[in-house]
Amino acid sequence: MSEENLKDQLFHEILMARQRVYKVRGATPFELLDLGIDAEVFVKREDVPPIHAYKWRGAYNRIATLTQEQRDKGILAASAGNHAQGVAVAVKALGMKATIYMPCPTPKMKLNAVTKLGGDHVTIKLVGDTYDEAAKACYDASVAEGLYFVHPYDDIVTMGGQGTLADEIVMSGEGPFDIAFLQIGGGGMCAATACWLKAHYPGIKVIGVEGEGQASMAAAVKAGKPVRLDYLDIFCDGTAVRKAGQVTHVLCSELVDEFMTVSNDQVNQAIRLFWDTRRRILEPSGAIGIAGVMAKREEIKGQRVLTVTTGGNMDFSQ
Repeated sequence: MSEENLKDQLFHEILMARQRVYKVRGATPFELLDLGIDAEVFVKREDVPPIHAYKWRGAYNRIATLTQEQRDKGILAASAGNHAQGVAVAVKALGMKATIYMPCPTPKMKLNAVTKLGGDHVTIKLVGDTYDEAAKACYDASVAEGLYFVHPYDDIVTMGGQGTLADEIVMSGEGPFDIAFLQIGGGGMCAATACWLKAHYPGIKVIGVEGEGQASMAAAVKAGKPVRLDYLDIFCDGTAVRKAGQVTHVLCSELVDEFMTVSNDQVNQAIRLFWDTRRRILEPSGAIGIAGVMAKREEIKGQRVLTVTTGGNMDFSQ
């Protein structure tokens, strides 16, 4: 499928997702954030939903579209933590069962949250040291058992659900904006958000922000195809993806104007800055966008900027 067709399909899926996602809960806050720099910075607060992350949007949207036969069989999912919580919320709400594969280093608080949210509707299997290893085991099991695999990002319907956060940004009436800093793990949220924002704000520049040692999307764009990173840093565990998705790679290649990498120290500084400003603690991957804003603060003077705090599931044992 061509890039143009994929963009059109993604736009359509975001439109369709609105009727499902907004039945579950209302919009998250969209706030002006004082970072002490010469720019207007707005932040979409995806750290405040019940699972303290945006991932519930895509998980619920994808699962809600499954056939009754697929629901009756139960589903499989793989996650570093936040997608798993979204799956847990969805299967409990829809009266289904899910087995969720998660990497062994997954923060304990995320494991506990999945169990609490899903109850006896979910079973957790700890496999491998990274999301990619858990995902491979999950996919292999889905083929062997004939169960549907709910992908956390490389699925156009999942991405449609994630894109509803961008719809809420547009509907806030605060736009237009000059530039957006969007964190990238697998690339689903970034691609969907960029797709919707560019349709409504044609002049906006989208910067994809990745953590050090996990810039798999930038590597894929440079190579012209998804490539496997030799080393994967997992400090920002929610965005630690060794290889970009097939669908997300195509869309991010088209929709993201620039890629940048931030260090773990810069992410830590962003977490501290958000605490000083909002008295809320972000998980490392949730602060990557703010870290990108601060790294470019001299270049964005006088501009209207937006970013997303994608999660607040901090594991202090890290």
